[in-house]
Amino acid sequence: MRFFILISIVSIILVMPIESFALGSNLNLTSCLVSNTGKISTATQDSENNLSIEAGSIQAELGGRVDIQEKIRVTSGLSTITAEEASYDETAGLLKIPKSVVFENPDLIIFGESAKLMTKEKTAIIDGADYQIFSIPARGTASQIRVENGKNIELNEVTYSTCTSIDNSWELSAKKLTINNQSGEGTARNVVLRFKDIPIIYLPYLSFPTNDQRKTGLLAPNLGQSSKRGLEISLPYYWNLAPNIDLTTTPTLMAKRGMQLSTELRFLSAKQGGITQIDYLPNDDQYNKKNRTYISHDQTINLSPNWRMKLNGEYTSDNNYFEDLTGTMSSTSRTHLLREIQLEHFSENWVMEIGMDHYQMIDDSIIAEEKPYRRLPYFNFSGAWNNNTHGLHYALDSEVVFFDKPETIRGSRFHVMPEISAPLNFSGIRITPAIGMDLTKYNLHNSNDNSDSNSSVSPERAVPIYSLDLTGVFHKTWKNGRYLQTLEPRILGVYIPYRNQDAFPIFDTIVPDMNGMQMFQKNRYVGQDRLGDTSQITYGITTQVFDANKSNPLFGFTLGQIRYFKDRKVTLPSETKLTEDSSGYMAMMNMKINKNWSIKLGHMWNTYSNQSMKTTARFQYKSEQSEIFNLAYRYRRNMLKQLDASFSWPVRDHWNVVGRYNYSILDRKVLEQFVGLEYESCCWGIRVISRKHLAYRNGDTDTSFSIEFVFKGLSDIGDPVESLLDRGILGYDLE
Repeated sequence: MRFFILISIVSIILVMPIESFALGSNLNLTSCLVSNTGKISTATQDSENNLSIEAGSIQAELGGRVDIQEKIRVTSGLSTITAEEASYDETAGLLKIPKSVVFENPDLIIFGESAKLMTKEKTAIIDGADYQIFSIPARGTASQIRVENGKNIELNEVTYSTCTSIDNSWELSAKKLTINNQSGEGTARNVVLRFKDIPIIYLPYLSFPTNDQRKTGLLAPNLGQSSKRGLEISLPYYWNLAPNIDLTTTPTLMAKRGMQLSTELRFLSAKQGGITQIDYLPNDDQYNKKNRTYISHDQTINLSPNWRMKLNGEYTSDNNYFEDLTGTMSSTSRTHLLREIQLEHFSENWVMEIGMDHYQMIDDSIIAEEKPYRRLPYFNFSGAWNNNTHGLHYALDSEVVFFDKPETIRGSRFHVMPEISAPLNFSGIRITPAIGMDLTKYNLHNSNDNSDSNSSVSPERAVPIYSLDLTGVFHKTWKNGRYLQTLEPRILGVYIPYRNQDAFPIFDTIVPDMNGMQMFQKNRYVGQDRLGDTSQITYGITTQVFDANKSNPLFGFTLGQIRYFKDRKVTLPSETKLTEDSSGYMAMMNMKINKNWSIKLGHMWNTYSNQSMKTTARFQYKSEQSEIFNLAYRYRRNMLKQLDASFSWPVRDHWNVVGRYNYSILDRKVLEQFVGLEYESCCWGIRVISRKHLAYRNGDTDTSFSIEFVFKGLSDIGDPVESLLDRGILGYDLE
C-alpha cells in the first residue's frame, strides 16, 4: 500500500506548475476556479507518516489475488485516495483500480478513470486524469499519467488552464510532457497555446525547470507599435550561465529602424553584485544608416565588512539615442550621463568616500558655462558623535575636491565644517543651541581671461554659524480615544555673518527649490561655493489627525515662513541682492474627506511681491470598486503651469477604461495623453492602449499603440503597459 503514498507525493510534484478545475455543473461564465478548499490543517509530522485503510470487504487467497470492494479509502496524513474497488495480484505485483479513483489533499484533487500500480517496477499509471490545483488555481487533463520509481513522470495528451471548464478561454496543451525530478528538468513536445480555440503559439519542443532553479530558455515575446520605431517585435531569451550569473538577450525588430540586440548581464555573490546592459542597433534606417549603441554598468563590491566600492556609468553613441529609441518622458528629457567610481569606508559614527566622476553631455542646447564639472577626484568625510557625560553632540562634514572642465576656471576646493551642539529635552520640547565653523579654501588655475575670479587664485573663507533650534511634539486624543491629534511646532534661529565671496567660482552650487525641508536648512544654498549670510528666524507648525486604527493621517496641515532681520549680500552671479524681509508663506494640507475622496494642496505665497510662487492641488476619488479619478494642477511662476487628469473606471463586468491627459498651459501643448481599454476575467485579460507623448526636445511627439494579453498562471504576451499605467494614474494597481 505504500504506492498509494507514492501517488500522492508524485501528484503534488506533478501539478505544482499547473493551476485549477471547476467542480460541479452549476457554474456560470463569471465563475472562477476555487483557490482553496477552506480546510485548515493541524496535522503533525507523525500523522502524515501514518497510513489508514478503510474498505467494505476484502476477499483474499493465500499467496494469490486480493479483491477489495465497497468504497475503499486510504488516508495518509492530509492525503486521501478513494475508489469503488481494487484488486491486487501478489504474484505479478500488480494493483488494479478499474474505475473511479480520486486523489485529494488540501492543495489539489485528481480524478482518474482507472489506475495501475506495478510494485516490482515501482511504476504507477493513472488513465483518463482530470486535475484541479487549489493553490494557483488551475485545472487540466491528461490521457495518461505515468510515474516511474517516484522520480520520472510522463504525461500524455496533457492540457493546462486557469479558466473554468465552462469559460475555457485559453488552454495550453502538449502531446507529451516528461518531468525528471532528479535533474529538476521537464520537457514538452508539440506545445500549443490556444485562445478562444484559435492556436496562437506553437512550439515543437519546450524545456523548463521543475523546481525553483532558473533555466535557459525563451521568454514571452513583446509586441508594440510607435510612430518613431514602427511595429516592434521582441523575443527575449534567458541564459542561466551559473547559479549566480544570468544573461538575457533580446533581439527586437523595428520596422522603421532595423534589428536591435539588447543584452542584460546580472551577477550576484557574497562579495559583489551588478548589472551590465548593452543595446546595439546597426545601420539605423532613420539615422543615416549609422550604428546606435547604449551601455550601462552598475556594480557594488563589498571589499570587507567596512569597505565598499561602487562602479556605475552610462554611454551612448549619440545625443538623440533616448529620443529615438526609448518611450518614456523621463528618459527622453535626460541631458547628461554620469560615470562614477567610489570607494566607501564606514563605521558606527562616520562615513568616508573617495571617488571621481565624469559626464557625457547629450544635449547640444546646454552652453559650456552650464555644463557640469568633473570631480577628479573627490574625498568626503562626515561623522557624528555623542558625549553623554556632558550632554554634547559633535558633528563634522569635510571634503576635498578637484573640479575640472575644459576652457574655463578649474581647481581644488577644501571644505571642513565642525559643529558642536547641546540638546536639551523638557517633556516634549527639545532645545538645541549649536555653533559651527565653515572653513573653505580654493586653489584655482587655468582661468579664463574674462573671468572675475582672476582677482584671487586662492580665495578662502572662515565663517561661524550660530543656531538655536526649538522643536515640540504634543499629542491629544478625543472622542474617547478614537482620534489622535499631534501638534509639532518648530522655531529655528540662524545667524551667519557676511563674508565677501564674489571671487569664489561656481562649481556645483545652486539655489534649491523651497520646500518644507529646505526651509529649515541653515545655508540657503546647496553646495559649498556659497555660504549665505543671514540673520533669520524660521518658524513652522504641523498638525495631523489620525484614526486610532489607521497609520495614514485623516488630516494634515503645515504652515511655515522665514523672517529676515537684514539684507543678504551673498549671491550667485545670476541673483540680485536679496532685500526681502521674509520668505513666502509655505502651506501644505492633505485631507481625507470621506472613504473615497481625498485632497492634497500646497501653496507658496510671496508676501514681498504679493504673488503666488508655487501651487499644487490634487483631488482624488478612489472607491472600493476600483473606480479612480485624479485631477491635478501644478504651477510655478514663470516656469510651469500644467493640468493633469487621469482615471481608471469600470464600465461593466470585467471591463475597465483608463486614460490620462497632461497639458502644459504655458506651452499650449499636450505633454502626454493616452486612453485604453482593459478586460480582465478570472483567467485572462487584455489591455489596449493608444498613447501620444512629448518625445523630443524640439517639441515633437511620438504616438504608439500597445496591446497586451495576460494569461494568468502562464505569462503575458505583448507590449507591457503596467509601468505606464502605474506611473500615469495615481492609485492604479494591477493587483
